[in-house]
Order: sequence, then structure tokens, then C-alpha cells
Amino acid sequence: MKFRHVFWPVILIALGLLILLSNLGFVNSGWRILWNLWPLILVFWGIAVLPIKDLYKIISVIIILAFTVTFFNRLTEKSPWWGFHNGWQNHYNWSDDDNDTSSGTYSEQNLSVPSDSLTKHGVLDLDAAAGSFTIEGLTSDFLSFHKTGDIGNYSLTSKDTLGVKRINLSLEKDHVRSSVHSNKVDIKLNEKPSWKMIFDIGAAEMNLDLTNYIIDTISVDAGASSIKMKLGDKSPCTHVSLNAGASSIKVEVPEGTGCQINSESFLISRNFKGFDKKADRMYQTSNFNSSKKKIYITVETAVSSIEVNRY
Repeated sequence: MKFRHVFWPVILIALGLLILLSNLGFVNSGWRILWNLWPLILVFWGIAVLPIKDLYKIISVIIILAFTVTFFNRLTEKSPWWGFHNGWQNHYNWSDDDNDTSSGTYSEQNLSVPSDSLTKHGVLDLDAAAGSFTIEGLTSDFLSFHKTGDIGNYSLTSKDTLGVKRINLSLEKDHVRSSVHSNKVDIKLNEKPSWKMIFDIGAAEMNLDLTNYIIDTISVDAGASSIKMKLGDKSPCTHVSLNAGASSIKVEVPEGTGCQINSESFLISRNFKGFDKKADRMYQTSNFNSSKKKIYITVETAVSSIEVNRY
């Protein structure tokens, strides 16, 4: 019997047994464990298409199953659906209490860019390691920055060119600490200029309430992340580009603004409530053509959860 003939039967039998054990009470949190086991499908699939003898494929499956059973107890731990990211988060607790100064290198940092009435456009380029990043609220400065944690300090540079102020925020590479427990960043922006935002981050939690700002462009390039973004209607046209690894992405858009989504993604959980499918991988709100204000969202992810809602 060829290996490919037993591939799916083995998968179905294994999943059925796990569900049965959960229903009988022998396994706790069975559905969560089942969800955490989904990468095995990719592993078995890959083994099935390897150009090797079936005997070697069976041996490979036995080794993988033995490895899984050995570490089975790890699957009962509470984790988000991208398991490897949670392990990273447990080691680096980005959202811990701000008053926890048990780490000897815990510190706060405040940076700002003065307001400039001649500057009509702002570019925020954030290049950072993992952590918790929040952009919300207004400031009388052009930009204000507050960091708490023990990851090290950030550097800020600002350059003005023809009415455009470009702000670069990045970690000081020579001062990044190897033992990190917290990195929490809060940024406030001025509401008067229009903004272009560029985020290049690692595994992170991003909370972006951008309803008070004029947003022209947002580009997010992230690792395994949790991204929550709320857009406003202050700009006639907003372009959003989301490029992430195994991530949870939630975006809110105003009901009065037309929105189009282009999703170039695979192995994802997709929820575009209030959108109609217009073409392959393209979705639009019913008022997209008639609305004077538009939001264009491009999503390129793998193994992710994507949700876009209207408010």
C-alpha cells in the first residue's frame, strides 16, 4: 500500500481519537490542543510528497508522532493559536505592570519632536524589536514618545524636506539588552499634518487608534504579531499594507467610508463582515464606488487570522 493512500485516513483517525478522548474526559481543552496540532498536517503532507521510499516515510511519521507524544503535555498550556509565538511572549512579558522594576535595568524614556506650523506632512518610520506598541491620542508637539521597560533606549532623528518631516525611531543597537522582560511604547501624534506610517517590527502587540489623524499610508511589516487598528475618516484616501507572519489582525473602518480589501494570503481565518466579494481575493463595501472617501487595504500574510469590521 502506498503512503499517499493512508495519509488522510491517518489524519482523520488521529483527530477523531483526540476528540473522543476529550469527550470522555481523558484530555482537557481538547479543541485547543486540536488547534495547536494543525502544523502536523503540513508535516505529514510534506512527508507524503518526499521522493523517498514508503518505508522511510512511515519511519519519519513514527518519529514525528513519538516526538509529539513526548511533548504532548505542553499542548495543554494556554496559548494563542500560533503556538511558537506564545512561547516567545511568555519569556518576554511585554504588557507587564509598569511598576514592576524587579529588573535592574528597568527605565523610562521620553522623546518628542517640537510642533512646526510650516510642516504639512509627517512620516513616522518605526524600526523596533518586539514589544507592545500603542499609537493613540493627541499632543501639542509634532510627536511625543514614551517608553517603559528594560529593553534599552530608542534613538529619534527628525529631518525636514520641502514641508515633510521624516521621523525615525529605532532601538539603540549598542544598548539592546539580552535579558528583556518588558518593552512598552506609547506614541501620540499631532492631528494637523497628514501622516505616512512605516512599521518594521518583530513579534509584537500593536494597538493603533488612528481615528484622530489624517492617514495617507500605513505599511506594517511584522513577525508573529497581534495587530489591532482603528481607522478614521479624516483622509480622502488611505492605503494600508499589512505584511505579517503568523498573526492575529483586526481592523476597524468607518461605515461611511468605502473600503476595498485585497487579500494575498494562505492558510488564514478570514472574516470581512459587511464586505462583498467582487473578484478573486478582492472584497468591497457596498458604498465603495459611491463614497467620496476610500480606504484600500492590502493583506499579505501566512497562517493568520484576519478580521475587518465596520463601525
